[in-house]
Amino acid sequence: MKHPTCLVLALGFCLGGLYAADKPPTAFEVLKEARKKLGEPVSKNLLRMESEYARLRPRHWWVRFYDADVTLKVRALYMIGSEMNRNITPGNIFDGGNAEFIINPEQLKYDSEKCIAFIQKACKDSNIPLQSLHVRLEKPHPGESNPIWYFELLDAQEEALGRLSISATTGRVTEIVGLKLKDTRFKPVSKSTLSQDVEETFIGIGADLEEFFTGKRSLDKDQGTEPEPKPGSED
Repeated sequence: MKHPTCLVLALGFCLGGLYAADKPPTAFEVLKEARKKLGEPVSKNLLRMESEYARLRPRHWWVRFYDADVTLKVRALYMIGSEMNRNITPGNIFDGGNAEFIINPEQLKYDSEKCIAFIQKACKDSNIPLQSLHVRLEKPHPGESNPIWYFELLDAQEEALGRLSISATTGRVTEIVGLKLKDTRFKPVSKSTLSQDVEETFIGIGADLEEFFTGKRSLDKDQGTEPEPKPGSED
């Protein structure tokens, strides 16, 4: 007969395995598996990732790639977690691909998990009843070097709460629509400022993932915005 302590430990390991298996892979982990299954050279030509079904951490994704050898230049993989469920070439002309929207792998630096954790904290601090998300990753303009994460925030009834966009390259919050976030750092990216020049609007606002996760902020220095010298410091 097994010792009770051993039974408890065994049960704990089993439950731990179940919880680990239930955690969906991040978007970049899904993308990595999709690329493996598709193979080169098409797998290098990511156009867009979009979640299906509203979840806080999506498990179902459509991953679209530019494929010059098919009629509409698009190959779409339907991924459930790390497994490929479908590999199709869309037949709708409006689903056609454009090489100018291909996302360079080097431009993908902020995965979905970091963005979602950031959004969760912002909503919690602002008493916003976030329950689930629709997620999309793509370039907003042809040739754009800054792919964007687009998040639609939903409540428990799957009613829209608002939208928030984050650069997948810099971690910078680029747009907030319909959300009343208490942190004053988010005000410069409210809908009313979107008509201004993008670079001027977003430099120095402080609402980005780099600062959130590391407490440091290198983006302002890169843009030439140096901190003011402390009183008494030498010139």
